[in-house]
This record gives sequence, C-alpha cells and structure tokens, in this order.
Amino acid sequence: MKIGILAAQTGNGHISVMTALKEEFVKYPNIEVNCFPSFYEDMIPGNKILSDFYNFLMINDINVCNKYCEFTALTRPDISENFLAGTKEFVKEFLLKYKFDILISVSHTINAVIINSLTENQELINTKFYIVVTDPFEPIAVGYNVPGANLYFCTNDCVKKILLKSGIEEEKININDYPLSEKYGSYVDNRIEIEKLQFSSNKKIVLLNAGSQGIYHYYNILKTIITQIEDIQIIVICGKNGGLYQRCKSLIEKEKYEKNIRLFGFVNNIEKYISIADAVITKPGANSIYEALYYGKPILIEALKGFLFQEKGVELLNKKYHFGLTLKNLEDTVPLLFDLLNNSSCNYIENIKEMHINNGTKKIVQTIIANARRPAMKSQP
Repeated sequence: MKIGILAAQTGNGHISVMTALKEEFVKYPNIEVNCFPSFYEDMIPGNKILSDFYNFLMINDINVCNKYCEFTALTRPDISENFLAGTKEFVKEFLLKYKFDILISVSHTINAVIINSLTENQELINTKFYIVVTDPFEPIAVGYNVPGANLYFCTNDCVKKILLKSGIEEEKININDYPLSEKYGSYVDNRIEIEKLQFSSNKKIVLLNAGSQGIYHYYNILKTIITQIEDIQIIVICGKNGGLYQRCKSLIEKEKYEKNIRLFGFVNNIEKYISIADAVITKPGANSIYEALYYGKPILIEALKGFLFQEKGVELLNKKYHFGLTLKNLEDTVPLLFDLLNNSSCNYIENIKEMHINNGTKKIVQTIIANARRPAMKSQP
C-alpha cells in the first residue's frame, strides 16, 4: 500500500502532524509512506512567496497576519479559477507519477485542487483521499471544509459543525483526539532530565516556548520574569530565530542568571522539557497547546499581540475547561505565572485531567487503513 502525506510550510504544526502520521503508518507491514512537507509551495512559484509572507507576519505582526487570513477566508484563493487552472497540470502529473493508494492532506491550502484532479482523471479512481483538520478550534482555516474527500478527521463537535455546514456528509466526519508524535506516549524520567539540565529538583521549572519560528517578543517575557523572580528555573526555546537566541543569551549573561536558565534554539525533543515543567508559556497554536495538555501542564497562553485567526478558539476552550490563563499584557506575566504555579485561582492540573487528552494518531491511522480497503468511490462525470 502506497501512501502520500501532503503539507504546507505555514508554521510547523502541519509538519508535526505529518511526522506523527508517518511514524504510525510505518509500523504496519507492506506500507510505503512518502511525505511532501512543501507540496503547496512546489505547485507554483508564487505559493512559496505567500507562505514566506505568512510566516513573516506570524512572527512579526499578528494583526496584519489576521487581516491577511480574513482576506483569504473571504476571497477563497484555494478554489479560485486562476489557482485551480495554474496548479492543475502539476497536481495531475504528480498524482499519476506516484499513483498513491492513500493520499492524506494535513493542510488547508491544497484540498480543492487535489479533489478536482482525483475526480477528473479516471486513472486515479483507486486513490482514496483523507483530510486531517489540524485546526482544532473554531474558526478553522478555510480549505479544510471542501467536500469530496473520503473521510475528514477533526477534534470536536465545533469543527464538525463547520464541516457539516459546508455540505460534507456526517458519515464522513470522524472526531478524534489531536494527533501527536509517538514520542508523547513514551516514558520520560523527569528526575534524570532535571539532572541533565543541572537544575534543582526543589525549585519550580517554567518552559518558555517561543515556537518553531521563534516569536521575537518572547525576549520581553523572559526579561520580565528574570528581573522579578529569583526562585524559579526557566527553559527557553527560541526555535529557528537566531536573533531571539542571541538577545536572550546576552540578557541572561547580563543579569547573571545562567544558573537558573537553560537556553535552546530549535529542538526535536521538546516533550522532555514539557514533561519536567511545572507550567508552560506558549503561543496558542494547536500543537503547542495539545502537547502541554497531554502532559497535564498548566498553560500561560501568550496573546500579547492577539490571537491568530485560526487560534481564537483557544480562549473559548480555556474558558470551558480552565487549563490555564491568558497573557494579554506584559505587566501581568509574573502574577499570572505565580497563579499557575501555585494553583491559586483553581486546580489547573485536575481540570486538565478532566479533559482526558489522548494521542489521536493511532486511531486516525487505523480508520484510514480500514476505509482504504473498501472499494473506491466512482469518479464524478
């Protein structure tokens, strides 16, 4: 069985889900998995420019980024005649070249053109197409809710309702836990990890996670914390932002805080740092939120510049379950952090347990394989 997983380079969340699915698929015999993390960008040169522009805005100006997202939600470039015509031949040649048995999308940008190609070409009648919605909150990025795939996977009833309103049949929609890497099911010996960092086991640990791209204003959060708190230990993840790393490094050295802070760039083992943390400060991206919740960690949801279009539902989710607090003003960082560390407002850890967060990857893969073994739907005339 030949499987293709398609994504886009808009943040790192899609890529993380792609990796998680591949890890699970390769456990099965006689399965070949091919991943295309920049499929959207490869279709036409202009797509890479758009992705780079989006990533730049996401790091530097959330307000403008939201305007851009709202504009695309209104204009729907993913289903425009120009986009479909411009990408049609590339997609057709790609699909005929690989002739996948299973094709999976974890991005919102590519689904319409894939569905068009599968239904227009008789040679692709045996290819099954599945969409994994990586936006677990309402609103979701437009493009996931395109009718025509064999199955859709989402995390809750709110997203399911959006799909239903778009004309997608209810029997095609599966509600599952959010898909995480298999690393999130492995045992982490917190005592050993704390010793590796040369931290004290008697002091609280805070993880400051600036995301894979390294959001620049996390420097201000770090500065606020270390100038006002002496009795905690901090792990700082700067992602791929070298400038952020250097500024944080200079600040730590200036304040002579090296003993209580460990600074990293981009890491592939963030689950270990989440596991040993007593609280996590992170942006409201789906992956970042669910990774922390999986380990039962209270979250300070960083919203100093506001929420991205597809992340606004995080605040509503938190109001429902009370798994953390939202940081909207820099001067509130320290009191909110103390609240989380001391369970002052409520018992955050118990609230998270009540959410029953599990890793949804295994169930998604099982469902796809079972569905793919059924006869393929006929192509539309």
